[in-house]
Amino acid sequence: MSKSKAAIKKHKGYIISNPSHERINDNIQLLRITLSADETKIDFGYQATSYYINGGWIKISPKTFIRVKGSTKKLVLTNATDIPYGPEKLHFNSSIEWRYFSLYFPPLLQPGDSKKTLLLEAGEKDINSIDLIENEKGSDTDFNFYSIRLDEETKKSVIY
Repeated sequence: MSKSKAAIKKHKGYIISNPSHERINDNIQLLRITLSADETKIDFGYQATSYYINGGWIKISPKTFIRVKGSTKKLVLTNATDIPYGPEKLHFNSSIEWRYFSLYFPPLLQPGDSKKTLLLEAGEKDINSIDLIENEKGSDTDFNFYSIRLDEETKKSVIY
């Protein structure tokens, strides 16, 4: 086995920067996804809305989940940093403020296997995309993202 192949097998996961996706809310930016055997971390940037003089507010539902495309299994939010869980809200002071925050979910990667991911109800297979859902019947104020691409090789960085 070549040295490079051994290194790939032992890496801890990878980061996908600016993954392609569909969204409803234009004020939020999906910045990156970190996939490891320990967790799935999704980082965001949110610009306060100009609809409100003071920029409005943000919160995240503790029931937010990710779901592998084609699956019904929900991986529910385990932690959130720099954004409060609803019903508590973070109020902005102006419409030009930005807030960066991270959401954490159970892992998609299997321990020790960088090429395969775990599709919880259908066994091993490659996962091409996930949905992130704050509210199943969401409106344009919910943080819902659809078809988040995990297979864009040019956007991946390996974590050693």
